Amino acid sequence: MSVEALIQRFRNNECTPEELALLQQWVTQLTLTDESTNLSAEQLAAVKDRMYQQLVSERPVAMRRHLPYRRLLVAASWLLVIVSTAVLYYYIKPIGIQRHKQQPQLTVIENRQPGIRRITLPDGSQVCLNMNSRLEFDQEQFNHTERLLKLSSEGYFEVVPSIKPGTDSTRIPFIVETGSLRTRVLGTAFNIEAYDQESEVRVSLVHGKIALDDTATDRTTILSPNHSLRYSKQTQSWEVMSVEAANVALWTKGYLVFNEVPLQEALDRIKERYQITIDYNPAIVQHKRITASFHNSTWPAVLANILFVHDLQFRKVGDKVVIGKH
Repeated sequence: MSVEALIQRFRNNECTPEELALLQQWVTQLTLTDESTNLSAEQLAAVKDRMYQQLVSERPVAMRRHLPYRRLLVAASWLLVIVSTAVLYYYIKPIGIQRHKQQPQLTVIENRQPGIRRITLPDGSQVCLNMNSRLEFDQEQFNHTERLLKLSSEGYFEVVPSIKPGTDSTRIPFIVETGSLRTRVLGTAFNIEAYDQESEVRVSLVHGKIALDDTATDRTTILSPNHSLRYSKQTQSWEVMSVEAANVALWTKGYLVFNEVPLQEALDRIKERYQITIDYNPAIVQHKRITASFHNSTWPAVLANILFVHDLQFRKVGDKVVIGKH
């Protein structure tokens, strides 16, 4: 019979006189104070070992003075707690420590203010983060076997080559994750639009060479300069198209840029940038896209230009901007 089983038998009023005497002996050997719960793991294990040896011993148990039932019940419960604690200490705590050590310490860089935030990464690469964008990476692992970052919203990257220590020419790959799409580069300049609320991810290459991996479908494609990849989050399909490299990074100079952006998502960006409320029937903006750039333009000028292309117009109604057909 285990120590725990004997204590449980006592709590159920099932102990024999001999078992009751043994339990009384254990209790009288212990000092029940507030400090008792601070026993070390070795002390707790020793208590359990001593109780077990007495339990399996064939020698008769010396009877001690009779303890009140209530105190004996409390003490038995306490014994059960410390025995359980000793077991949990050895089986759970090491696992918890191991899990804690395995968790990476991520460096998170965010741009929550209007305007652009420029960042220099530990390898010397440059990143421009658009408003409400987020970048994270493991500082301890970055630039060892790979340079892995996770991006939310939009960032423009100018990547410098990085050579693995102990080698002459082995370059450390630079990888940007946006959901299931991974952009792999060695030395190049490119832009990624990966807004959480939008239906597509767009990767545009200015110069150099990048490979794009879709981990959801195990497909890979190579992107050359002056080209952009448009990836659908819903269908996990992509399309490669031409793009003006000179326009890709205009937003880093304060421009509002749309490169083949669905009209509905362009309107959402305008709402966020100018902090206005726009109301419209979603049906009138479906299957419409916009390519344009604006610098120091007011929201009425921006709306008038992008809506005119699709034969739409806007009017101010109270605090709202309402979009409709001509």
